[in-house]
Amino acid sequence: MKYNILFAVALLFSIQATAQFNLFGGAGFEVSYPNTFRAIGSQRSPEKNGYESVFFTSPDGAVEFYIFSPTNKGVPNDIDVKINEKISPIQVTSGKSVIARFWTITAKDNSYTRAYHESIDSKTGSNWIVGIKYKSQAAYNKYKNDYLAFKKSYRKINSNSNTQVNPVVKKISASFSFSVKDDEQTGGSTTNVFLNYNGKKFYLGKIYGTALKINSDDFENRDIPPAAIAACMSFFGGAGTYYYLIQKGDKLVLYRGANSEEDSRIYWNKVKEY
Repeated sequence: MKYNILFAVALLFSIQATAQFNLFGGAGFEVSYPNTFRAIGSQRSPEKNGYESVFFTSPDGAVEFYIFSPTNKGVPNDIDVKINEKISPIQVTSGKSVIARFWTITAKDNSYTRAYHESIDSKTGSNWIVGIKYKSQAAYNKYKNDYLAFKKSYRKINSNSNTQVNPVVKKISASFSFSVKDDEQTGGSTTNVFLNYNGKKFYLGKIYGTALKINSDDFENRDIPPAAIAACMSFFGGAGTYYYLIQKGDKLVLYRGANSEEDSRIYWNKVKEY
């Protein structure tokens, strides 16, 4: 019986230890992340050449790891509470040398949860934050061990470190906007669709009906990748028109799709790269 228990523990450890990790080096820190995840730089360090905050996205888009590690102390502007979110009371614990703060941010529609742990040096005030965003408890459970390994791997390094790291890609921010007008010919409406990206507004085209944004929790039903940045749609006269945006490397890619009442499957085509 004792042998069986020891064997089971050894087997479990060997399974957990087989995960492959990449090493990411930021502006004065290192952290290991699953090699199937994509590293996306966010907040640049004002003191060193590199990123002080980075997002790491799972291949299925179900979870996102986060690290913030300024050279001394700083504020992570990329994880502020948004208008569609609510924040829990912050829990604080104090040790001999480190103050720990824990908080959770939840989407008001319960489509995802963000959880963070900040460590603050009680003498110098220097801080670092680790966090995870997950779409469901099942998603969290699936990547829990990877997240714990990610969290444990963090360490500060000096500016002269020669650590080799995988290249990081800047996280792209983009959105759709609309201009809706009445259409006398059809008795309905038409929508001019625009792409807002990199400080510019691009005209994508006119579609029939009133365009609406598609929530991320509905992406799967529309055959939209979980990692898509934004999506929208319009349905008029028995036909649907769809758009979505996704980041591929350092490019923003636009897709357009169409379906009908007779064939509800959406047929997607790549339109353009930005």
